Amino acid sequence: MKQYRYVLDYDLSMPEMIGKIMNLPEYKNGYKGILQLVEPNCESHEINKDLEWLNSNLTNLDIYGMTSHGALSRETHSIPYKICSVIFFEESNYRIDVFDCSDGLTPSEAGIEYQKVLSKLEDVKGVLMMSSDFALCPEKFIDKINSYDPKLLVFGALAGTREMGDDRSKIFLGSKIYERGILTIAFMGKNLFIDHHYALGFKSLGKELTITKSDDKGIVYEINDKPAFLIYKDHLGVGMNDYFFENTSSFPFYLKENGHPLARVALDYHKDGALAFATEIPEGSKVSLSYSTAYMLLKESFDNAVALNVFTPDAILIYCCMSRRMLMGDDMAELEFEFYQHICSNATWSHGYGEVLHADGLRGFLNASLVAIGLREGPVREANINFEEDIRQIYLEKYNDYSETGFLPLSFRLVNFLESTTKDLRDAVDQLFKVASLDELTQIYNRRALNYFMKRFIEKISGYNGIAVIMVDVDHFKRVNDTYGHDVGDMVLRDGVSQVKYLFTQADIIGRWGGEEFVGIKPNITKDEALDFSEMLRQNISEIELDIVGHITVSIGVTMVQEGDTEVSVFKRIDDALYEAKETGRNKVVFK
Repeated sequence: MKQYRYVLDYDLSMPEMIGKIMNLPEYKNGYKGILQLVEPNCESHEINKDLEWLNSNLTNLDIYGMTSHGALSRETHSIPYKICSVIFFEESNYRIDVFDCSDGLTPSEAGIEYQKVLSKLEDVKGVLMMSSDFALCPEKFIDKINSYDPKLLVFGALAGTREMGDDRSKIFLGSKIYERGILTIAFMGKNLFIDHHYALGFKSLGKELTITKSDDKGIVYEINDKPAFLIYKDHLGVGMNDYFFENTSSFPFYLKENGHPLARVALDYHKDGALAFATEIPEGSKVSLSYSTAYMLLKESFDNAVALNVFTPDAILIYCCMSRRMLMGDDMAELEFEFYQHICSNATWSHGYGEVLHADGLRGFLNASLVAIGLREGPVREANINFEEDIRQIYLEKYNDYSETGFLPLSFRLVNFLESTTKDLRDAVDQLFKVASLDELTQIYNRRALNYFMKRFIEKISGYNGIAVIMVDVDHFKRVNDTYGHDVGDMVLRDGVSQVKYLFTQADIIGRWGGEEFVGIKPNITKDEALDFSEMLRQNISEIELDIVGHITVSIGVTMVQEGDTEVSVFKRIDDALYEAKETGRNKVVFK
């Protein structure tokens, strides 16, 4: 087996490529072969022109292919050139079929027809599959292959389009183009071996949600009984506009199938809030949003390339989601391909609406992934023992280039974004805690919250330059209640707190311990500074003029948090300090 790849750019024209292929020894010797053409646009007249050139000149090859995805964002670029890959077989064989679904043939019905084809073939090692029109949902076709032979490997892609939201995807075989069809190539041979690898690299983000209304055509109407679009509007702030796919494809739905993590990228939206996918997500499915980073994506591909190198393939076919390029940026996405090209220099790739892999419990349809297929005729050869170190050095060289420039790739910025978002979520949780833990009268923290924050300060004591705890008690408060009533007593506490809480900073914690006792926690403060602050606080309170009551005084206990303290030991010590202040005359500050 031998593979050749050609990129039809400004340096190589279609006639020139045809000339190169015709001069290959395998072509001259009449080897059976296939040519995969990936077109960068969906214009039928241009594709027809290319197919006419290829079929009329390369009569020894079977020509097939699909249209590819264009760039998903202004920051990344798809290759705007036609890519051809030729694979010659020395002894293996193949059969190509196409099922035209434009006249109502369903994927399930096509799958039943293909079962009849497979039943007549021998030594089938794997099936390459391509389809056009993402609404076709070809997973039902793969289900029929699974029911025929659950161990049969199926791989490939859904054809793409130049622009999202304008699905003019096409597949083609020979000289015919199919706008709504399924193409298969069954690879056969006793001496043929196929290896497969699947890289995702996305992780679940946020809480699990339930698909509550969907259909079998890939439309999800409701999630948690709300319009599906709200998951993106509420979590990402995404609106219904032309940048929907660009804004959401790096945060696909995350779910598991037979223990395998899967991603589902929403391809479009409807004005009623429904989301369109290239495959069905059944009602009752548990999903969440997901995220990834360049490192996470590259790590899986790195490991897969190391494993594929041991297989020693003669040819490599890669089917990859453009959302990975958008997340990583152009250079890092090219690095991912470079891992595999280091195994086989003519490895080829394509981007579409989805990837296909039916193997190891995966049902078939994938998103946001990279599927790498290795083909080999004959036994395993001696692998490159330096391969892992070689591609590690390639990775480090690329990474170091980034570290020395001012430009941060999108994936790097996403890392910072996710870390910042995580912090924001924690802050939001803290805020919710704050709302649930406020003292109703004074609107400062209650005792439960003070215990919580005290525990956090103790756990992180090494990160602070001293932590002071201050307990304040209103002197002779019982007299206020007995003389003026509890309403006036409540007014003294409420107004008194409102007039002194500005003395504490945003880094400080203040709360009502109970009754007329209050606690302040001040981080990054020394003992002397804590005593000075407490004395200033006592003085300020004594100068407040309160309605009806006039002036009040307070007693204050102060302590510093020590290594080995617990919430109990700290509050016991501060309570002892306050008790001493009250017992020795009140209106004073005591340190313990």
